[in-house]
Parts: sequence; structure tokens; C-alpha cells
Amino acid sequence: MKVKDLVCGMEIESEKAFAQREHEGRTFYFCSQDCVNKFDADPHKYGHPQEHEHDKGHDAHH
Repeated sequence: MKVKDLVCGMEIESEKAFAQREHEGRTFYFCSQDCVNKFDADPHKYGHPQEHEHDKGHDAHH
């Protein structure tokens, strides 16, 4: 099954993914250790990208 590595945007086959992580009931797939490290450092950023962007914009108004 084709999935997207949300860290780098690469499309990969889920069964050939370098690694996967569970976050808030969702499974995320990664193409490399670098992408896994970035996700592990801030999973909420990649797990909820729209919310994260909203938070940035909200801070800019204050």
C-alpha cells in the first residue's frame, strides 16, 4: 500500500518502510532513520500538521 512519509513527503510502500510509529491511534511510515528521528523529536508536528500551523498563526496575532 502506498503511504506518504509526512516528514519528507516521499511516497513509499508501507511494507517496505524503513520504520513505523504509532501516534494517537494512527500509524506513520518513514523512509529513513533521519525521518524517524525528526518525527520522534516532535510527533505532534507531523501527526497534526494543520493544528500546528494554526498554533503558529495564532501566536503571531498576539
